[in-house]
Parts: sequence; C-alpha cells; structure tokens
Amino acid sequence: MAKYKKGKDAKFADVVVSDDEDFYPISARKLADTTKEIDRPIHESLFALDGSPMSAINRELIPVYIEDPKEWHEIWLKFISMLEQAHAHIKDELHWSHIDASLLKNEKFEQLLKEGGIPHSMRPYLWARLSGATKKQKEAVYSYEDVLRQSAQDKPSIGVQIERDLLRTQPNNICFWKKNGPGIDALRRILKSVAFIYPDLGYCQGMGVVVAILLLFCSEETTFWIMSALVEDILPPNYYSQTLLGLQADERVSRHLMKSHVPDLNRSIDELDVEISLLTANWLLTLFGSVLPTKTLLRIWDFIFYSGTVNIFRVIVSLLKMREDEIVEVGNRTKSAADVFNAISQLPGKTYDYEKLIEYMSSFEFTITDHLIKELRKKHQAILMADQGMIVNTAVETNLPKQRTQRRKLTRSKSIIQQILAPKEQVLNQSNPSYSQAENDPKLKNVRQTEILVDLKESVLQLCRYFASCDEKMELSISMQADYSPESHQKDLDNYLNGRRKGHKRARALLDFARQDEDELGFRKNDIITIISEKDEHCWVVDERGKDYSIYGDEAVSPEITEYIRGRLANSFRQIMDHGIRESILYANTAYHPWAFIEDISTYAVEKHFNSVYSRLTLCNTFKLDQECKILTPQELLFRYVQAINDSHNGVSAHPDVKLRSLLAMGVNEQCLHLWFELLCAPTDQEHIRNKYYHSWAFIRSPAWKQIKCDLRLLCQFSFNLNMDFEIEDKEKKPKKKSNGIMISGKKTILSTVATANEYKAGEEPLKQGVTEMLIKHHLFSWDL
Repeated sequence: MAKYKKGKDAKFADVVVSDDEDFYPISARKLADTTKEIDRPIHESLFALDGSPMSAINRELIPVYIEDPKEWHEIWLKFISMLEQAHAHIKDELHWSHIDASLLKNEKFEQLLKEGGIPHSMRPYLWARLSGATKKQKEAVYSYEDVLRQSAQDKPSIGVQIERDLLRTQPNNICFWKKNGPGIDALRRILKSVAFIYPDLGYCQGMGVVVAILLLFCSEETTFWIMSALVEDILPPNYYSQTLLGLQADERVSRHLMKSHVPDLNRSIDELDVEISLLTANWLLTLFGSVLPTKTLLRIWDFIFYSGTVNIFRVIVSLLKMREDEIVEVGNRTKSAADVFNAISQLPGKTYDYEKLIEYMSSFEFTITDHLIKELRKKHQAILMADQGMIVNTAVETNLPKQRTQRRKLTRSKSIIQQILAPKEQVLNQSNPSYSQAENDPKLKNVRQTEILVDLKESVLQLCRYFASCDEKMELSISMQADYSPESHQKDLDNYLNGRRKGHKRARALLDFARQDEDELGFRKNDIITIISEKDEHCWVVDERGKDYSIYGDEAVSPEITEYIRGRLANSFRQIMDHGIRESILYANTAYHPWAFIEDISTYAVEKHFNSVYSRLTLCNTFKLDQECKILTPQELLFRYVQAINDSHNGVSAHPDVKLRSLLAMGVNEQCLHLWFELLCAPTDQEHIRNKYYHSWAFIRSPAWKQIKCDLRLLCQFSFNLNMDFEIEDKEKKPKKKSNGIMISGKKTILSTVATANEYKAGEEPLKQGVTEMLIKHHLFSWDL
C-alpha cells in the first residue's frame, strides 16, 4: 500500500512513496470560491491546519489527512517583532494590508533571512510584498478575474502545449501528479493567463515549475501577480521569450563568473569539453525549482524576492565552490566528461545543508553585485545579437533586446455609468496607454517603437533559422538579410505574379497507397509528388501553382511551425497593428481592434471593380481554380480571405485575435503577406480609412511601414500549408439562420456567396464528375498542367 510521508517529510508535500500499485485516494478538495489574498492580523496563520501559526502549505491544496508540524516559534516571534517595529506608526492592530515593503529593506530584515528564513505562514504575504507583486496588483487597471475572463474568449495554440505539460510539471507532487489533482486547475488558469497577458512571451515550460511551487503557499491570484513581478521586474524581460535570449545571456554570465570564482573547476570543464549549459539552463529557467530540495529552495527564494536575481548567480557559484575540489578530483581521475557532468548535475539535489549554502552566498556579496550582473548581461546579450547578424551598439539601450516586457491592453471591467462619467483623459490613458505615453514622453515613444520593430525582425529571422536548420540544401539559398532599397518595392508584384505562373503543382499524399499493378504508383503518407494528372482528388492536397511544397511548413506534419507563425510572428505582427490605434468612438474605454480596420481596407480595395471581382472569386472558390489562368491579385486574395474567415469564424463567435492569426496564416500560405501589409499602408485613396483608425504617428501611417514590409518579404522564401480554421475546428459550428424571405441587398448576398463557396463538409467531393467534364469541355482548365 502506498504511503505518503508524514511529519517532517510531508511538510512540503514533496514526495510520494509507493510500496505497490495501490494508492490512498487524494481528497478532491475544491479550491475556495475566492482565490484572493485574505487580509488578517500578521500574527494569525494563513494555513491553520493544526491550530498553530507555523503551517507550511496552502490548505486549499494539501490533502486533508497530511499532518503539519510546528515551525520554530522563536523565528516567527522575531519576524512579528521586526514587522511591528518597522510599522510603529500604525496604532491599530497590524494587518497585512498595512505592511509597506519599502520599510522592510533593511539590515535587520536581511539578517533574519540569513538566520532562519521567512516563516512559512508569512511567505504568501512577504513574497508578494518583497517582489513588488502587491504594489503591481494595486496599480493595475484590471484584475485577475478580468484576465481570466478575457483569456477564456481567446484560444491561442499555446494552450495545447500547456495541457501537455500540466502533469509533467511536478509529477512527484501529490497536488499536481494527476488530472484531478487539487492544484491542476489553478496551474492551468495561471499559465494561460500569463501567456495571454504577455503575448510577446507566451508560454515556457520553466514557468510551470515556478507557478506550481508558488501555489503550494500562495493563493491563485497572489501567484499570478508574483509571476507578473518576475516577468516584468525581477527577471530580464526576454528571459521567457521565444528565443530565450535572456536565458542564453545568463548562461554566459554564469560561465564568466565561474572563471573568476571556481577557476580549477572551470579549467576542468573546458579541458573535458563538458556542456554545462545543459544544466545551468534548467537551473535558471525554473529558479532551481526542479533541482533543489524544497527546504533549501524556499530559503533561496526568500533572497531572490528580497534582493533580486543577483542571488541566482551567487547560488550557482556557491554550489560549485562547495564541491569544487571533489569534482576536479573526479575529472582528473576519470578523464571522463560524462562523470564530471553527472557529478555537477547531482550537486543541487544533495544540498540539504542550506545554512552552509547561505554562508557561501554571503561571502560573494561584494564580488557578485547587482551592477556587475547588469553589465555582464548587457555585454553577452549584445554578443548573442551580433552572432545573429544584428548591428549592436552597447552604448545605446535601444540596440539591445527589449528592456521591458509589454502587457496586453486590458482594462478593468466598469459599469455603464462609470464609463459614461469617466473623464476623457482617463479613458485615453486606460484604453490606449501607448497614446498618452507617446504624447508625453517622445523618448519613451522612440524606445517602444524600436522594441516593436526588433521583435518583428527577430520573429521573422527565427522562421528563417528554423527552415535552415531543417534542410541543409535550403540553408545555402535562404537569405536572412532584408532588402531595404527603394527599388525592391517595384519588383514585388512582378515576383509574386511570376512565382504563381510557373511550375507544376506539388502535393502531399494524405494516406498510404500500396500499388496493385506494376504500372501503378505506390506512395506513403506525406510523400511529396509532382502532379501531372489528377484522377482521384481524395488522395491529394493540391498546393497553389508555382509553390514548392515543404513538409517543414506544413503544420499537419511539423506542428512546431504552428507556434512560430500563430505564436511569435502573430504576437509581433499584432504589436505592429496595435501601435497608434485610436480609441473606439462607439465604446468608451476601448481601442479599435485591427481586424475592423482590415475589413474596411479589404472591402474598399475591390469596391470599384466589385462585379468583376465577384464573378472571378465565385468561380475560383467553387472550382478551386483561376479563371483561364488569371492570377488573383493581392487585393482580391485579401478580400477573399477576410470574407471566408468572417464566415467560418463568426459561426463560433471567434475572438478578433483568432481571426487576425488566421489571416496571417493565409498570408504566408499565399506568400503575399508583405503585399497585404503594403495594401494596408500605401494606397493614397484609402487614407481616410487609416485616419479613422490610427493616429498620425502609428506605423501604419508612417514611413516605417516600408521597413516592416521588407522584413515580412523574407517569408516569401518558404512554402507553408496552414489551416485557416486551425483554432476553431474543434468547436461545434452553430446552425446558420435561414432566410425569412425578405429581400436583402445584393452586396450582402455576394459577400455570403463568395465566402461560403470555399467551404465543403467533410466527406463531400468538391468536383462532381459532371462538373469536371463541363469545365474540360469549355477549356476553363486542363488536368495536364
């Protein structure tokens, strides 16, 4: 029978010991209706599982039968005394809501951290205040509930990876080890909320470990705001980004410090070619959450929340310094890189003597400082960027990676009365912070613009590097340097048209086909085939004319391309579209969504020739062909896809963010995303539409759009096969309303026809035999291409 460790070992809900295959059932304790921090006097315990003030674990997560021992009472009394002295001006009983974090940054508090650490019952309150999470929560214009509600309306593809990782995060922890574990729902909500509120970052596996450990002590809402403090203030802003640039820089900083403080070990690592970055990356990404014993980890986190990430490097150096002689001796004796690697990997897990570790950390207070870490990070981030071919000047902050993390625009829910009575200035500041900041601080405006452009460029280069790493032949022909010359814009349309006229169709087999006769062609699923004749449409996915099919750009074969396009690239592109957008005239306290602007532009672009465009698009959508080899213009393609996306996505009430990502996917499919962006920015006859949606300083209305277009042009080198309905295909379609017999406008009918003609129910054959014969008879197309 399996037994949970009790007493001292059960205190941190750390380990499950299995004697056989039977386990005690975990109590399916529900999370409290409110996940907010509960204000109470500082001497009362938050966890009171056994009536003592020294309980260790969030009672909403701990199974009911685990007993919790008492903490050292003396340490708890010292913290109570210190807090009361620091807030002697409070005459009433001291509650946690009275605690001012700025009054705690003193030598006495730091000494208490070294002597015994923060008592467990105080960690949920002191971690939130020391990290700045409480202040951040008070100053935010939205609540955690607002984030939960709005993130639930959006379905980023990143949610799939979160679901996969939930049970991998803390597989040996009794709160997170199976789907109905008491902490799984809270872990899922927080990770999705963080991915939603920070679209530049999304989701990274290391986040899950940090969130799971925080949930053992803190309420769900407090955990969310502590994560916000980590992302925005404590860790470098590009730490959890798609490129992990901040993490890579910190790995190099660690090696730099090792040369100075553990020179013998560093020399042994170099001589044996030990890849220590494989270890330090995990340590850094999870803040040691996946490697240190829980007691040691909590003491380390006390210091991290108190004085920042400089303590991370002190811990790394201290761990190595404590066992330097032993590991060097192993290397000298065995001359084996694997033995040295294993010895280093086991260091954190064996560090139960946290007092000794803290003593070592204290010895580096004057040699490993905040200033030193800041300069080393700046230096190594610049080196990494230079390695990627970017021009870097370390004397200028804006030529380095983003120095702050941007939140998604989100406002606290207000009543209709509050929205009506809100002052105009307040509405502007809350609904569009970039507007007020740009107007009041030109320097901040320039920094933010540079960050957005760098982020888009990096997301495009990331795709280039992805294809180069997948195919050695492709690597030689891929260009990673955008052509910014004025002449390049004049060639774009011709290149687009020429690319769609030439070449055979290429296809990917949807299933295995075993040859029955000698003259038949056998192939396996996902084989690439040049189509000479089409006799059975059920076996093929037909690509556009002139495109070379690539499995690396097909999300049905290579799922990782989904994150690159719908994740990083979509987030960067959304920032471009959001920059300088105006507040809505109809809805106070709310900015326009870029999708509304795209709809207006796409309709206006074909309005003058609407009848001819309609007839051509209807034929192309019905028969999946171009009329007499007529290539659709970028304007026609944009109009076609906007209407198709509206028709399919409106049926499931999809969020405009989902529509925008779907359009972006279609743009890279058609290899004309850069031409679509030019349509949004360039035509002079559409200036009135741009003026309606954007301020004069927005990218859409400034000369900067040409640079953005040139960066997007690099994507034309690759072939993509992305599904327009990827984010809604698992939702049940709502039944369409039937006509009530009232005559509707011809234009509305046309839009409906154009959009719906592109969709077929599963299992239906788009081309019936009679239709095929009719088309061949009238020479509208030939099977021989």
